[in-house]
Amino acid sequence: MNFHNPSASDQSLYEESFAQHPDIAEQTVLAAVRTGLRPQCDAVRRSRDWHEVLSEVGMTAEGMVYFDTLMRSLMCASCRPLDARCRCATDLAKDEASLLQIIALLQRASDDAAMRILNDGLPPPAVNPVLKTVRLFAIALLNAGLAIRVRVRRVTYMH
Repeated sequence: MNFHNPSASDQSLYEESFAQHPDIAEQTVLAAVRTGLRPQCDAVRRSRDWHEVLSEVGMTAEGMVYFDTLMRSLMCASCRPLDARCRCATDLAKDEASLLQIIALLQRASDDAAMRILNDGLPPPAVNPVLKTVRLFAIALLNAGLAIRVRVRRVTYMH
C-alpha cells in the first residue's frame, strides 16, 4: 500500500509546520501500529502488545476493535507489506505518515482529502471500507483525547 498523494502539496489542506518528530498523539498511533506489526523489538529486548499502548491513553474497548479491524483491513487490502518501522525507530515511514495524515483529515471531517490519499494506495473496492474503519478509529482517538494534526511529515525511504 502506498498512501502517498501527489496532491499533498496543496497547502490549503496542510498546516505550515513541518514536523521532524511526532508529537505525543502521533507517537501513540505510531507505537500501536508498529507494535501491532512487530511486537518484538531487538533494541528494547522486550515484546509489547498494541492493546497495552492504546490502553495507556484511555482507548475504549470499542476503539481497540476499530484499530484491530483497521490494521487487518490495511494488511489484507494492500498489494504489498505496510511500510512501517520498528517501534524503537525515530523516523517515519511513508505509510505511517500517510496513515497519520488520513486520521488527522478525518478528525477534521476532510473526507475527500482522506479518500484521495487512500485512492492512491489501495485498490478501489477497498477504499470505502477502509475509510469507514479509519474514521471510526479517528473518532475513538479523539474520544481518548488524541487529536492528530494535519501537517507535512518528513519520511524516510527504505532502499
